[in-house]
Amino acid sequence: MDMSEALDEWLKQVSKAAQLSIKDQEKITKAGADVLATKLQEDTKAKHPDTKGDGGAYGHLSEDISAAVGDIDGDHNGKSVAGFGSKAFVARFLNDGTKKIHGDHFVDDARDDAKDAVFAAEAEEYKKIIAKLSGGDEH
Repeated sequence: MDMSEALDEWLKQVSKAAQLSIKDQEKITKAGADVLATKLQEDTKAKHPDTKGDGGAYGHLSEDISAAVGDIDGDHNGKSVAGFGSKAFVARFLNDGTKKIHGDHFVDDARDDAKDAVFAAEAEEYKKIIAKLSGGDEH
């Protein structure tokens, strides 16, 4: 394949990527959000184990982590979110610290540690969608 053909092929891929539907964009970002949610759950259990009681009215902190399509307001615009639910305030106190609690930055560390895996999951989903749009098989 010469340079002209390679550039034409690349342009076709870029054109298809620019025209991804909201649903396809959400599939891509949801793959990354799932990876981040898993990493958050693992780090939360490791740094703040569920050893004290039943977790109260809201349950344990590590059980309050999820991923969902849509942005933080629930609008479907191609984005997905991952994070804590109703106990997010507790996670913030433990992560950032307070006057009486020394913050351990477990959420910040989990996000940093998961970056490469999140991008890899999104890239894999992107490749599947582009292959499907190009008429290739999904593998």
